Amino acid sequence: MSLAGKLIAFVGKRAARRFETACGNPDRVQTALLLDIVRRNAGTEYGQRYGFDRINSIADYQRSVPVITYEDIKEDMNRVASGSHNVFTAEDPVMFAQTSGTTGDPKYIPVTPTDQGTAHKDQMRTWLYHAQKAHPGILYRKIVTLVSPAIEGHTPSGLPFGSTSGHIYKNMPGVVRRAYSIPYRVFEIEDYQAKYYTIMRIALEHDVRFLATANPSSIIKLCDKADALAEQLIRDIRDGTLSKALEIEPDIRAELERTLRPNPNRALELQQARQRRDGRLLAGDYWPQLGLIGCWKGGTVGHYLNQIDSWFNPDGTRPVPVRDWGYLSSEARGSIPLSDEGSMGVLTIATNFFEFVEVDALEARRDAPSSWPFRTAAELETGKEYYIFITTTSGLYRYDINDVIKVVDYYHKTPQIIFLRKGRGMTNITGEKVSVNQVINAIQEASKATGAVPEHFKAEADVDNNRYILRVEFASRVDETVLRDFLRAADDTFKHINIEYKAKRDSTRLGPPVLHVMREGWYERGRRQLAESGKRVFQAKTELLSPIKLGTQVVKPELVSIIELPD
Repeated sequence: MSLAGKLIAFVGKRAARRFETACGNPDRVQTALLLDIVRRNAGTEYGQRYGFDRINSIADYQRSVPVITYEDIKEDMNRVASGSHNVFTAEDPVMFAQTSGTTGDPKYIPVTPTDQGTAHKDQMRTWLYHAQKAHPGILYRKIVTLVSPAIEGHTPSGLPFGSTSGHIYKNMPGVVRRAYSIPYRVFEIEDYQAKYYTIMRIALEHDVRFLATANPSSIIKLCDKADALAEQLIRDIRDGTLSKALEIEPDIRAELERTLRPNPNRALELQQARQRRDGRLLAGDYWPQLGLIGCWKGGTVGHYLNQIDSWFNPDGTRPVPVRDWGYLSSEARGSIPLSDEGSMGVLTIATNFFEFVEVDALEARRDAPSSWPFRTAAELETGKEYYIFITTTSGLYRYDINDVIKVVDYYHKTPQIIFLRKGRGMTNITGEKVSVNQVINAIQEASKATGAVPEHFKAEADVDNNRYILRVEFASRVDETVLRDFLRAADDTFKHINIEYKAKRDSTRLGPPVLHVMREGWYERGRRQLAESGKRVFQAKTELLSPIKLGTQVVKPELVSIIELPD
């Protein structure tokens, strides 16, 4: 094992030991963490508003502090982004994560020194320790980890917003940095096609033993690009060059080109691998000793996971283990998987305070959070589904993240959970998190832009094809050219109001939406069918956004035409 690998394993073992101790007594650990958070922040505006100094138990906290969504704290968070101090936390944030909001404006999620240092690093080190323990060879050679840029912009006060993992990657110690194949500057390339190419141009030269990124769609995209652009990649590796056809910022290109050297031997190996595969370049051939892939396995990503074997185990003789990356969002890391089995992970009870409400209990009283029966991590039941609420060291208090999880097991006395889906009024195919409000906005803007008037509409997440279907019944007949303009305007609106939708579309991980023009009366016929199935008509609420349901993929009797955009 390299010096870098030994150092990673050493710090991981210490973090894992702390995690192990915490999991033995979740009630005590969660109570202590919560009381520490409120006491440290009792003098803040938020702490004074809700009497943090009088909170001495979890019950006190639940009585005193309201459940919130981002919209409830948006004005105050914008003040923090503009430079106000002591609003949510006594610590000033060092940066912000940015994610899409339900109504169009991006959300700023603060990252404090405590969260960035102890919390985030400890969680990742614990994950890596257990992964390395099960697969000792993954730190013997190179690691490929994909991150977003550390800095994607700045708030009005000048603080950066970007990726926490990108920030850690950029600033990791030099000795640790040697274990990683991809220079940080590659992740700052704006053009996605150039970024994918450059990642593989560099990674193909290395003996990669561990490949990690949250979204498996990124892994499939890289494999696909390497295969499609194999001749050009092999030529660049042979000559020690980086294709001039790529749109790469000049300063980044110059920095990368200084590190490249001709490598004819590696180029020959790759060319021979292609010849054995009738012209295909497959990951199982260029990384034959890959020991582990780390990525999401839960939620809606099964479609991508099904493709991994064809790339990494083309002969069916050496399947590459895949370990879930954990329940992870811009707001917090919620779980740490300790095995390759399924997508379950242990709650991060030492770094976040959690509350839960059973799905049926919450959805029966959606608009009355004060009546929801909250449970703590120590009170959950195996096999049940819950909405999850988080309190973090970065200033989110009883935050409704609108996620549904399921408890599947216990590690010592701490629940192991899997992420099931986004909750009320949201869908998520590959990280874009589209909301009902965004659908309404997109349809309205498309109507304004084209003059085409929708009578009724809904959007469906087509997970199998990585795209959204907009089903629209128009008030009158609309020309096909106008319909295509309508679809393009809706797509542009989604990109404008949802930064994550735009990122996934720009990177081609999310395909262009499709417009299904529905027959006159489609909506009313659907309501009648609901009524005939036993629902009262006034209870048959219009569902404007949903995943595609089994049996609804084919709607030919109701379908007038299908309009598509070019990829």
